[in-house]
Amino acid sequence: MNALLKAKIHLEESFGHVEYRAGQEEAIAAILDGRDALIVMPTGAGKSLCYQLPALCLPGVTIVVSPLIALMKDQVDDLNGRGLPAAFINSTMSSSSITERLREIALGHYKLLYIAPERFYDKRFVEALKDVEVSLFAVDEAHCISEWGHDFRPSYLTLKSAAAVLGSPRGVPQSGTKWGRPSIVALTATATPDVRDDIISALGLNNPYVLVTGFDRPNLRYGVFRIDLGEKIARALDLINEIKGPAIIYAGTRDTVDQLLDVLNMNDIKAVGYHAGMDKRQRDENQQSFMNNQVLVMVATNAFGLGIDKANVRLLIHYDLPGTLEAYYQEAGRAGRDGAESYVVLFYHPSDRYLREFFLEGENPSPELIRAIWHYFTYQVGEPIYTTYAEILEGAGVRAPELAIGTALNILERGGYLRRPHAGATNAFVRLVGSVGATEAALNPRAKIQNQVWQALKSRYGSELEAGLYFNIEEIVREASISREGLSRSLRAMSEKGLCIYEPPFRGQEIYLLKQVNADELNLDWSALSLKREREYNKLNLMEAYTYTLGCRRGFILKYFGDNSASDNCGACDNCL
Repeated sequence: MNALLKAKIHLEESFGHVEYRAGQEEAIAAILDGRDALIVMPTGAGKSLCYQLPALCLPGVTIVVSPLIALMKDQVDDLNGRGLPAAFINSTMSSSSITERLREIALGHYKLLYIAPERFYDKRFVEALKDVEVSLFAVDEAHCISEWGHDFRPSYLTLKSAAAVLGSPRGVPQSGTKWGRPSIVALTATATPDVRDDIISALGLNNPYVLVTGFDRPNLRYGVFRIDLGEKIARALDLINEIKGPAIIYAGTRDTVDQLLDVLNMNDIKAVGYHAGMDKRQRDENQQSFMNNQVLVMVATNAFGLGIDKANVRLLIHYDLPGTLEAYYQEAGRAGRDGAESYVVLFYHPSDRYLREFFLEGENPSPELIRAIWHYFTYQVGEPIYTTYAEILEGAGVRAPELAIGTALNILERGGYLRRPHAGATNAFVRLVGSVGATEAALNPRAKIQNQVWQALKSRYGSELEAGLYFNIEEIVREASISREGLSRSLRAMSEKGLCIYEPPFRGQEIYLLKQVNADELNLDWSALSLKREREYNKLNLMEAYTYTLGCRRGFILKYFGDNSASDNCGACDNCL
């Protein structure tokens, strides 16, 4: 059967759509023909089908790179619910589960496999795929690979080389590989022309089919309130009461989120929060409450939203100035996904810029800071180096925000000077003081959680516990069906009783130096780093210019993304009404 015809049958029978949306059929045809592709579509326009349908029609498996565990789980759950063979491998799985999943992939049980980009640091994973036919390599949220994008992630830089070691008989021939490289499709909703060029280069796309369907969301009504800081909360309350339906409020800091929650709840508005300072269980509960319409308002930092598909958000407020138009557009796209009229409102006061500049300085450390940090590392004894941001600041003799330290480490890692294992914070150490039998006899049979932990450790490691070992706490947490806190309390209690020696996971930085050079010999692209800083300030200036424009706001956004459909009067934003 013709592959394109097969894709159309899957479109109707598996996904329930009679017709393709704009651009989908042409993109799918190009991918089925073996071409690389770059797909730029607005949120909710059907990007995922551009790789899911080819995956079901091509031989072998399609690897899908996705940046968030929750996002890949939602995608896999949706596909499985449609009876389609999809799976994921991520850090929530035990080592034995991953081994079994890889075996199933080799046997051809799945057509789509979702993974995080960090998975390619795992040599066992890469080795296991060498004899698996991978026909398509899909990179979701592909703007993350661009240093000029608004959400750059260093782990995405591994993907070009990762794709090169995968293969398919239908792929482009590569030296040293059994088959040719699979076709690569990159997908994003937010990419300026410069970012699109960067994606093509960074992924090594070969003469790609490029689809840009446009950035317009005609049902969204854009508006800006230039108001004093003290007026923001009152205006937010007015808008929530006036525009009926679910609302999202994005705030610039965790403290602002917490303050807004207090005020909203005092005004009898059911609201929950979401930011990185909350524990995962609380974040998940709050997210579900909002998704299930148990509460009206979600107040969050930009940690909330990626992969969230709530169709009926009627109001989206930016309480503080976003750093870029890309971030603003992506967050605005979480409103009105059902196509109904929805409002995207930005509150602005000139002092809002100070917060954005603080973040910008942290994301663009000076060459002097980077060299000072490297100088500190070269004088450390032993490997790996275990250290914290505070120790780095003290040892390097510098003053800088922690964000700048983290960025400097990213730069050194991208430059090939150091490596940081991403799973370091999940490894703890335990050694029994006595034998396995003596330890078991000494446990209180009424200490239920302690016994669950013990049984999980004993069944996995047995007598190895007597010599001492590092173990993955996530694996034991899953096997014992307890929380991380419960595991930690149990092992601390056993340690206090003299039954074992327990060292909890190190929560700082585990660093391996890959080169031995003096700080003044660091061969980093300093001019590129300077250009990055300049571009990010230009992006902030454009974001601020959006708040002051007297012209059409929709047109301002579309022109920024290179969308030729932009007009001078949309008849819907606050400046055009």
